[in-house]
Amino acid sequence: MSQIILTSLFNKLIAVQTAGTVYALVNGQIFQIEAPQATEMPLVVFAMTNESTTAFMSSATASMHQSDVEFAIYSKASESVVTAMAIEAALFLLLHKASITPSDASYSTIELICTSRGVPTITVDSVRIDTTYRIFATKQS
Repeated sequence: MSQIILTSLFNKLIAVQTAGTVYALVNGQIFQIEAPQATEMPLVVFAMTNESTTAFMSSATASMHQSDVEFAIYSKASESVVTAMAIEAALFLLLHKASITPSDASYSTIELICTSRGVPTITVDSVRIDTTYRIFATKQS
C-alpha cells in the first residue's frame, strides 16, 4: 500500500518545477527516508508513519488507508530561517487539502491535509522544519 502512495506523492512533489515551487526551492533534492550523505542543503526528506487500513462495511472490495507523512525541511543556517520557511510555505500550498493522482489504478483517491506545521529549529549548520500531513487513500480491490 505505502509504495503506491509514496510514488504518487513523490510525483506530485516533482510535477511542477517552476520558480517558487518546492522542487525549485530545493533544486530537486527531495528524498524518501534519508538524503545521501554530503547532500547540499536545501533539501526535503519525507517518510510515511502510522499506517492503518479500514474496510468499508458496505463493500468488501473497498478500503480506506490512512497514514501520516512527515517532512523534514533542511536549509543552511547561513542562509537564515527565511529559506526553510519559504520551502515549508511552498509545501503547504502544494499539499494542504490536495488531491493526488494515484500512480496505480487500484487506488481511486489520495487526499492530504496538513496536521502540523513546524517551527524552525536552528542547529550549528542547519535550519530544520518538521511538518506532518495526513493521507487518506481509497483503494478498490
